[in-house]
Amino acid sequence: MKNIKDWSLKHKIILHVVVIGILAAILLTFLYLKTQKNIIHTMSRQKAELVGAMIENSIFSSMKEGKKEKVQSTLQKIASSDDIKKIRIVSPDGRILRSSEKNEIGNSVESQTLDKMNAFLSKNNQSNIYFIKPKSTIQGFRIIENRVECMGCHSPQEKINGILEVNIDYAPTAALLQKSQLKGIIIGLTALTILTFIIIRLFEKLINRPISLLKDKMKKVQKGNLDIKFTPSKNDEIGSLTQSFNIMIRKLKEANQKIEELFNKQMEKAEHLASIGELAAGLAHEIKNPIAGMKGALEIINQKTDASDFKKEIFIEMLLQIEKINNIIQDLLSYAKPKEINVSLIDPNECIKNAIKLAKPHIDNKDIHFHFKGSENGPLACIDSDKIQEVMLNMMLNSISAIQKKGNITIELYEKQKKELEIIFSDDGIGIKEEYLPQIFNPFFTTKRRGTGLGLSISKKIIEAHKGSIEVKSAEKKGTTFFIRLPVLQSRD
Repeated sequence: MKNIKDWSLKHKIILHVVVIGILAAILLTFLYLKTQKNIIHTMSRQKAELVGAMIENSIFSSMKEGKKEKVQSTLQKIASSDDIKKIRIVSPDGRILRSSEKNEIGNSVESQTLDKMNAFLSKNNQSNIYFIKPKSTIQGFRIIENRVECMGCHSPQEKINGILEVNIDYAPTAALLQKSQLKGIIIGLTALTILTFIIIRLFEKLINRPISLLKDKMKKVQKGNLDIKFTPSKNDEIGSLTQSFNIMIRKLKEANQKIEELFNKQMEKAEHLASIGELAAGLAHEIKNPIAGMKGALEIINQKTDASDFKKEIFIEMLLQIEKINNIIQDLLSYAKPKEINVSLIDPNECIKNAIKLAKPHIDNKDIHFHFKGSENGPLACIDSDKIQEVMLNMMLNSISAIQKKGNITIELYEKQKKELEIIFSDDGIGIKEEYLPQIFNPFFTTKRRGTGLGLSISKKIIEAHKGSIEVKSAEKKGTTFFIRLPVLQSRD
């Protein structure tokens, strides 16, 4: 059986309507039954009052005519009605003076009746009827006062001649009302069923059907059809949802077009880079050997040229330019067709230290200090040592170039979450202009006069080949900091 959370909206609405309907039916039934009960008691009370008044008038009339024996026959005659159980005249001390049942005349009333009668007499207002309701009977009491008509048989000093007790059986009335109650309940349940059906139909028309249509449209959008348009039929919440859907599709279509344009540009760029790769490979074969021959010849000529000869400076400059051409070709070849990384388990501290040794000869006449903080007794890293060393060396050379006369280069290694190696590389050089920051990893972008613009691009490729990331923060005239994260750590255990 499905959990209620997995039900459809339609079934949830039906469940709530049925539950609310049942609760409403129970409440209305309770109120209806209570009202019917009050009606029964009111009718019985009125009947008891009417019967008591009739008997009292009959008694006074008989006493006035001097026909005292007529009182007994009157009680029996009135008590012959189906819904009147018993009529009695009782003295204040509980002795039965007259009764519709002759055999109990002269006896005392039941103890319960006597207690009720005493409670009635103890009330301040004795002109009202006191009703007791055991089961389906109403037991009413009425005081028979001592009037002038009664003084022929009763002493004038007596204020009360007796208490009239009337017992009304309201079972027939209750049975009649129960039949009407059953009809009322049936009518109520029928009305509830019709109301539930109407609510469900309204829900189907106003909510479920528009949502189903919207759902079908969304399925088509999921399949890639962005030409869908849903015309709202009304200006209610569903109509507002439909308009939002149309706006979403329009924006999604615009975004998709932008993505396609960007993709096409990236494909053009990729094709361009592929062409560069082929060109670089061709240049490497066509130019490298002649360059090597020229370099070798110039080195021999330079060695045989006297130091005082002005041509020696020209030869040295030519050798430098040839070396620069060779480096440009090598960088271009490395970027266009990078070699696959060859990882091994090494200590990352040694990799950084070797890069520092290779960078120090390039300081020239600048006052630059290296500060290295390694991870002592830390875990080993599964990396390509030569590649990471190449990244560090490239960044150190960039920092040396950015420091004008005096400065510091700091490299720190951290272990993060026992899996990730974080390298924080910073310098206090001239920094990078804010508008240049988004472009520094782009190929061929450089601010140096003699740079190729491939160093950071190659470095980023190496980091990404290790499934890592590299970020940069820089402020002009304050320095630059690179954050390199490599998920390559392994425990020494």
